Amino acid sequence: MKYFEISDADNKSIRMSRIILGGVQFGTTLTREQSFELMDKYIERGGNTFDTARVYCDWLENGHSASERTIGEWIKSRNNRKEIILATKGGHPAAAGVSRLSKEDILGDMDKSLETLQTDYVDLYLLHRDDVNIPVNEIMDTLHILVQQGRARAVGVSNWTCERIKEANAYAMENNKTKLVISQIQWSLAECFPQNFNDLTLVCMNPKEYRQYVELGMPVMAYSSQANGLYSKANERGLEYVPSKLQKFLTLENINRYNNLLKLCRKKGYSRTAVALNYIMDNRLNGSAIIGCTNLDQLNDCMMAAEITLTEEEIEMLV
Repeated sequence: MKYFEISDADNKSIRMSRIILGGVQFGTTLTREQSFELMDKYIERGGNTFDTARVYCDWLENGHSASERTIGEWIKSRNNRKEIILATKGGHPAAAGVSRLSKEDILGDMDKSLETLQTDYVDLYLLHRDDVNIPVNEIMDTLHILVQQGRARAVGVSNWTCERIKEANAYAMENNKTKLVISQIQWSLAECFPQNFNDLTLVCMNPKEYRQYVELGMPVMAYSSQANGLYSKANERGLEYVPSKLQKFLTLENINRYNNLLKLCRKKGYSRTAVALNYIMDNRLNGSAIIGCTNLDQLNDCMMAAEITLTEEEIEMLV
């Protein structure tokens, strides 16, 4: 397995696997038993980091997340809380254009997540979305409270632009507050565009964001790291025959990248999944890939990616 490190508020290392198991499917698409089996196998293969959110999957009775509940039950049954890195997210919008980043919302989401996960802290707490109409100091002050209370070791954000991240950390540095140490963004070998998802609150990796992340030196957790399986699901007839829900990725640039992917796979004998994930993990930008699997075959295919390494030249060949 490949690993990277971030620092918590006490400057202690948090060692995270570069392949991160996403839990959006736990407790709904997958049964409790199927979810437990995947998490067990992930640990056996060297993974140690789990990503979930209060909004994964549908909120259950009393506002509990199916994903968080399933992961919490697994942790309790395996008695392994100290051996894993647990990340969850809050502050998801209530509806289009209705943000939930007030102090009350953020602290309330954390309360419910910890209750559902059956733990008194998470290693990493992230905010699911941004709202540029809310002063960044208000948000950072609230995140600082969570860390000071010991309920989060470190904090980050999801779907924030680098400009807002820089603004937030400048405020934190000037006022002795907890800094953001990591970011989640939609990033894969396939380019994506928020307008194609009918959700302008998303932030997709693009050349501008990429350059800024490199300059910041901030690690990135890539969600949709395989573009929802775009390249792995393309059959011998080509990309035009992928499921309709993936058609939004079919730009000329992504078709060219698919052809580059096939060339490299044939040359090296690697699977498309392994190459696509290593585009993230071996990138000059400090990247880790969140994977979402629904069976052991998919998990094993993804975990094999950690057994190979792409050179800088090979990564450049892909794009």
